[in-house]
Amino acid sequence: MGTRAALDMQRARTAFEQRLSELGTVEYGRIEVQPFAVDRHGTTFGLVPRPPEEVDGEWAVEVQPGNYMAFFEPWDSGDYDT
Repeated sequence: MGTRAALDMQRARTAFEQRLSELGTVEYGRIEVQPFAVDRHGTTFGLVPRPPEEVDGEWAVEVQPGNYMAFFEPWDSGDYDT
């Protein structure tokens, strides 16, 4: 798809829909994950726990690299921050 700056959203959506249709019938449901981190080539990849920044702050789990998505308690709410 190229760089984010040059991303053609319609082309990306078309590619997504094509790949999804190749799977056949899809059933959406709950998933469970566990935090993990893998370091490769000086970069951390994974669902990385981040401790609170303040004494009464809350834990987060960040999608790395990039911290473009983070999850907070309650962990089973389905809510996230982008």
